Amino acid sequence: MAEIDAAGPNPFGDGMGNPALRSGASVDFEAAWREACHGRAIPLRKDIGLKPFARFAPWMAIIEPDKEKPALPYRLVGSGFFDFFGADLTGMDYLSLVDPAIASDAYDSVRALMAKPCGLWQFTPVLEANGRRTDYEYTIFPLARGEGEADQILVYVHIDLTPADAMPEVRMFEGAAVWRWIDIGHGIPPVTSPFF
Repeated sequence: MAEIDAAGPNPFGDGMGNPALRSGASVDFEAAWREACHGRAIPLRKDIGLKPFARFAPWMAIIEPDKEKPALPYRLVGSGFFDFFGADLTGMDYLSLVDPAIASDAYDSVRALMAKPCGLWQFTPVLEANGRRTDYEYTIFPLARGEGEADQILVYVHIDLTPADAMPEVRMFEGAAVWRWIDIGHGIPPVTSPFF
């Protein structure tokens, strides 16, 4: 499994430089995604039902990459993202929210994930308006609107906020500090440094 680890503590590792571990929420999200496959290589969008994904729904998004140009527009966005940004992100290009230095790599990672169906797990530093950086866990899998190849991705963002935490104002998503491809039975892409 390909991996990059940044030096220093992170909320998904042990704080002593050891590799980060996926949260239980990320693992459960993968299990729900696999169940939605119903024996296919990837699930159809219509199989992403409210009941099995209810606990993830506020922090789920569906993105449909543009095949003609590097763009990752949101097609469906959970309510947690509205709370985060104070606006509906539907139709917005995810790449407009990331560090411009990694936008092309982010797009290429998504296209690689769809071409050789696999998952991607990572934690991403987020720059907040107050200058603080916080790590957010991403779990990403391919989807198809109809029979055939993947043409969308399903993203779950796990944020470890306590009830007392104020919702931070996000300035920019940075490159992944830790990432791993998730082999779902078709191998993993040759891309060695995905950023999302």
